[in-house]
Amino acid sequence: MKNVVTDPEKVTRILKTATEIFGQQGFIKSKTDQIANQAQVSKGLLFHYFGNKQALYLDAFKYAYHRIYDHMDPQKWQNAPGLAAMMTTAVKYELKLQFKFPAEYRLMMQSYADLPHFPEPLRQQVQQETTAISAEADRIFREKIEQLPRRDGLSVDDVFGVVSALIAQQTAVTTRLIASGHYRKFEDLQSVVETMARQLLIVEHGFLPDES
Repeated sequence: MKNVVTDPEKVTRILKTATEIFGQQGFIKSKTDQIANQAQVSKGLLFHYFGNKQALYLDAFKYAYHRIYDHMDPQKWQNAPGLAAMMTTAVKYELKLQFKFPAEYRLMMQSYADLPHFPEPLRQQVQQETTAISAEADRIFREKIEQLPRRDGLSVDDVFGVVSALIAQQTAVTTRLIASGHYRKFEDLQSVVETMARQLLIVEHGFLPDES
């Protein structure tokens, strides 16, 4: 947002409306006229506060992210007994949050579909934000790995490298599917999450059958 004197109530109204419209229609199809009208402000005021459509989108993206993650309680899943259990518990927790913040989750999902179509400055900025989100997820997984027992000769970095590769591969698959329109809601990703949980079980316990 621009460094100007603002009315906080109007700023919140604009960001809330932008979150809803960008999430429903995507960046290209969304119109600032519609956002201004629905937020009950003039288009001139919207541009006075945010400068342009790209800056408004970026602020709406950050608004949506913080609305979700400021209400998260990591202890709800971080105390799970293993990596796969933590993943499953975290997803169930996020599904509950989605019912509380549906517009925010819709924008976060839509941003993956919009990413290839953003103007270059905005694409880089949104990528920076999503990279920061991924870094936080990596931190949580690394802390969990540090808590788990390991075979002699294996370091935290060894295990984290395998887990990071697994997560990166599934994230790439998910991003392509979202961009193709296959997923529109967080619960649509259940099959991807189940696949990742199975793969994390392999990391934790191996793939050979138990010896009797």
